[in-house]
Amino acid sequence: MLMGFILLGLGILILFSVFFSFSYSFIFLIGFLIIGFGIYKLIRSFPKGIAAIIVGSIIVASAFGKIHFDVLEFIVILISSGLIEVGLDLIVKKRG
Repeated sequence: MLMGFILLGLGILILFSVFFSFSYSFIFLIGFLIIGFGIYKLIRSFPKGIAAIIVGSIIVASAFGKIHFDVLEFIVILISSGLIEVGLDLIVKKRG
């Protein structure tokens, strides 16, 4: 439940950073926090956390200026990373 509130807060902060154009160092920090959470979840149970690592990596790359996307593309990134995580989860459950 605590992790849910942390993720909710991070999601709201990211949306604020998109709409109110916070500095790139703030976006960089948020990206690394999401990657850290993804690695934590990945260690605890394998397929869970892949989506957070993907999204965090894309946010960090955006903070470096390597990738540029708008809000609709970010929504597509969230959906696609979620689908990747669910697909891997189903593959692992089938084998186990």
